[in-house]
Amino acid sequence: MFSAKLIRDTLLIFRRSFREGLRNPALAFIFPMVPPLIGAALFSQLFDQIVSLEQLGTDNYVSFVAAGFIMMTAMSGAGFTATGLVVDAKSGYLDRLRLLPVRPAAILLGRQLFEATRVVPAAVTVLVVAVAIGADLTAGVYGGLAIVGLVALWAVAWNGIFFVVALRSMNPQAPLALQPMFFLVLALSTTFVPAVVMPEWIETVSSLNPFTYFTDSTRMFMIGDFEWGTLAIAIGSALALLAVTQYFAVRSFSALVRAD
Repeated sequence: MFSAKLIRDTLLIFRRSFREGLRNPALAFIFPMVPPLIGAALFSQLFDQIVSLEQLGTDNYVSFVAAGFIMMTAMSGAGFTATGLVVDAKSGYLDRLRLLPVRPAAILLGRQLFEATRVVPAAVTVLVVAVAIGADLTAGVYGGLAIVGLVALWAVAWNGIFFVVALRSMNPQAPLALQPMFFLVLALSTTFVPAVVMPEWIETVSSLNPFTYFTDSTRMFMIGDFEWGTLAIAIGSALALLAVTQYFAVRSFSALVRAD
């Protein structure tokens, strides 16, 4: 369980990860917001006439498309902390941590906490810019906080994949090679159009894509028409992905610790 020592150790690793991010702010904090900002600004103008579709559910396409790009901040630049973990293992830093001693679980938890934290500035920036160029936020400040919370949750769940790959391969380049994967996840979701106007096979894939439910949940806070079921599926799918990836990540990390 979460003992006082585990919490202290987790915060220790979090602070170190945060300092790593400050030394490389372009990758840690700035890059996660750049592609979403460009995408939201470009697509909201390029396809603004799509509001003529009744199925869109709003007459403001900026609000519709911005939801997906806000959530995209959780995936843009993913793998930063997973790469750092591999570098720590190869440099011998993990050996020094065990001499303190720091609990192994805290090493993963601290980095995951930083992963949830580092996307917050990007999510807030993209949300503010989206509102500035015409997006709605009917749920107000509390809705904005809920959206940022969803981004942080999806960031932790999504980056679980990168931790597994990093620890399995022990190659610091492997997580970075996975980054373009978010384009496919974004395209096969309801980011750009509602599911009802998609080709049947894409609609099916979209319904199985957790990102769809995160995007729809974000959109509900922005344009209204709230549905608890959609939000529940979003949170449940993220927790399921997190449970699976953390199971394999913990096993791989435990094997690494034993090997050392």
